[in-house]
Amino acid sequence: MHRRVFLSMALWLALTAVAICAQPSSTSGKGASTPPPSARAAGSGNDEGLRLAQAQGRAESAAVDWVLANSGPLHGDTHAGEFRVAFTITPAEGWWDKAGGGKLAWHDAPAYNVHLRIFVLALADGRLVPGLHLRATLIDANGNEQAAPVEFGWYPLIDAYGGNVPLSADSTYTLRVAIDKDETNASPASPLQERLTRTTFAEFLPVPVAQNDIMLLPLATASISTAKEAELLKPYNDALSASLTALWQQSPSGAEQPSDDYFIAYALARLRTKLEFGGKDNVRLEVLVLDSRTGRLIPGLKPQATLAAPDGNIYDSGELPPTSHAWLEDYGRSFRIPRKGLSTLNVSFDAPGFRRWGRQSARFAAPADVDFQNLSLDAEGSKSQGSNPAASKPEGK
Repeated sequence: MHRRVFLSMALWLALTAVAICAQPSSTSGKGASTPPPSARAAGSGNDEGLRLAQAQGRAESAAVDWVLANSGPLHGDTHAGEFRVAFTITPAEGWWDKAGGGKLAWHDAPAYNVHLRIFVLALADGRLVPGLHLRATLIDANGNEQAAPVEFGWYPLIDAYGGNVPLSADSTYTLRVAIDKDETNASPASPLQERLTRTTFAEFLPVPVAQNDIMLLPLATASISTAKEAELLKPYNDALSASLTALWQQSPSGAEQPSDDYFIAYALARLRTKLEFGGKDNVRLEVLVLDSRTGRLIPGLKPQATLAAPDGNIYDSGELPPTSHAWLEDYGRSFRIPRKGLSTLNVSFDAPGFRRWGRQSARFAAPADVDFQNLSLDAEGSKSQGSNPAASKPEGK
């Protein structure tokens, strides 16, 4: 049995051997729990695409609800502009980050700190919104303001913007969050991010924060077991599998390969443009990178892609910027390649630069470099078991 099939089956068994369980949200901020997702403001107008996006959003929103209900009393949940914004305050966390040479370095939690974790979801469909710049401020009972740096990070169960914050005194604190586009990233943003022409602010009801009380709470990264994580991720994996299946069914060429902690998948499709002459076609390349253990999409990467055509030429080698497909957050751009013959696609990327919070998050230390052989725009594509549970994807021939 091929290694890819073995890993796919192992992941599927791990994520489907347990039953689905959901818990209601606990709300302590202004506003109310997220309503059933409505039409995605940045959607494509495609009813099927909207349905797929909403299914992912319901799963991600349910995961945030579980986190809020199981992280202790210091949390909040509110609506601001087009977003649902939620937070938790828990004991300070240690983290992993890149150390070079395919290894990670561990950093212990700093003393006299608390851990602030912030979730930002689109109200329209309930999905997490990556690629934002957040400015968080804690305001004590005397009106003194303190910046609370937060950055995107990898956590068990679900991603968040988070960081350790030193608090000099116990007090009642109000959290204010400012949400902007990440202007340091020159890559195209998703349609929702593009509409952020001015800052969106979220402010929560005050919560009493005392270091001695916080030390009695569970760590944000230790409040969930591996079995519970798999149980709670099953709806997400089912929704993502349906989205991947729909993408591959639209693509004449698509496949996936394992690479250590990653599953890397691509879809190559013709762009619907005017008739092209000269034996070449305009195509759109979509690349997705998933965690091989949980099946979660991995944002914050900078994949490089190269298409080697049958004529020996290399076409449009370079970075794949993050993009927002109608119902998937992935990486992609357009190419112009020969219409006939079999091509080879190379996808590579460095280990992600975000922090991996908690001891059990020591993942994604090494870079990835995979080749996909025999790409063809003439291939009909046959369904095969994919990397995500229940996903069926046509292979390029």
